[in-house]
Amino acid sequence: MPLQKSELEACVSGKAAGLYLVGAGVVGRAILQSHIDSGISVWLADQNEQALRNAVQGITWSSDKWEVSEVRKLGGTLPAIELNCLADKQRCRRTMVIESILEKLDLKQSFYAEAERIFGDDALLCTNTSTLPVSRIAEPLDHPERFSGMHFFMPVGDRRAVELIAGERTQSATTQACISHVQRLGKEPLVVGDSPGFVVNRLLSPYLNEAMLMLCRGISAERIEKAALRYGMPMSPLELIDWIGMSTMFDAGRAFLQAFSDRIDPAPMLVAMIKNKRLGRAVSKGMYDYQNGQRSSELSPQTVEFSEQYCRQQIEFGDSQLLEIMTIPMWIEAALALRSGVIDSHEQFDLAMQGGLGFDSSRPWHSFFDSMGNSAILAAIEEWSALTKSMNAPAELCQLLAKNAPTDAMVAYGGGSTR
Repeated sequence: MPLQKSELEACVSGKAAGLYLVGAGVVGRAILQSHIDSGISVWLADQNEQALRNAVQGITWSSDKWEVSEVRKLGGTLPAIELNCLADKQRCRRTMVIESILEKLDLKQSFYAEAERIFGDDALLCTNTSTLPVSRIAEPLDHPERFSGMHFFMPVGDRRAVELIAGERTQSATTQACISHVQRLGKEPLVVGDSPGFVVNRLLSPYLNEAMLMLCRGISAERIEKAALRYGMPMSPLELIDWIGMSTMFDAGRAFLQAFSDRIDPAPMLVAMIKNKRLGRAVSKGMYDYQNGQRSSELSPQTVEFSEQYCRQQIEFGDSQLLEIMTIPMWIEAALALRSGVIDSHEQFDLAMQGGLGFDSSRPWHSFFDSMGNSAILAAIEEWSALTKSMNAPAELCQLLAKNAPTDAMVAYGGGSTR
């Protein structure tokens, strides 16, 4: 149904009730497709009109009951296209904006300095940041209580969880509205605290970093992939880096390093990949090469060259050691996140791993550690610390592991519940 003149004017002003997705990059397009698949009417906005048109042209439509507008300017400045689902019976009664622009604090703050003018100061504003503090992004806002993190995971269509991050001044009503929207998308909300890496990236960053370090220590990509699949991950960590993108991977790693510098030894080959424009799947060149969306069977020759160039010391690892070295830091970060109140039960980590990272859902994530036993974990931590010098395990946690079963030790260390 075409918009009436008054409704059109309200939309162009950016202050009409509705859903606005800002950012037509790789992640923004994936978020858009998720809304299209759910039959949710949206406006897509981006400063680059051509990127906007390309994103709309790349949509896979879930039905033929859609109307697509011409490019209009929201607030007189921001190009946007309306995608109207005629079968959408649950129109937004309040304006919600989901932003997925570049992961740079000054850029996001600049956007939000204008957002309330464009969309109205009663709009709910959500950022898809994966690394930046939500409270810092909200600083330019007159109404930070209406601001939240809403972090989608790549590939968005395959990941059922969405992290919702409340800033220092986010109201509970804002969080509840975000929960409702995530559920409308058919996904599960994971409400977490505003802490470096939140939860999923806090677990993921050291895992991916260790995979790159293993590559630089002479471990083949094939062995790394087999270990990850055996553990329960849906793909090689090296391929996952390509999905995330080198630049985002760098930003996430930097945030982790700044917050937890004693628990990560950054893999230097990542910077070389970025400098040589091997930025990941989006440009068909990353750890692997891609053709028509299909991954090459082996690492690209240039990736192999970088892994050899930055090889510090080749170390022999058995298959079980390789698996432990990549995954134990995730478990330690889970205990520390529980301890600091970023999350309040270890079961929520199952949703983070399964819904955010595609971990095998046939068993709880934390059950892996129970099956290892405390003595095996302690031995692996000590061996890893001696061989790689890439992590300092908390002494108190190690003491608890020596006396308790792994999950009990994590709960005791974190002070969390076991519900």
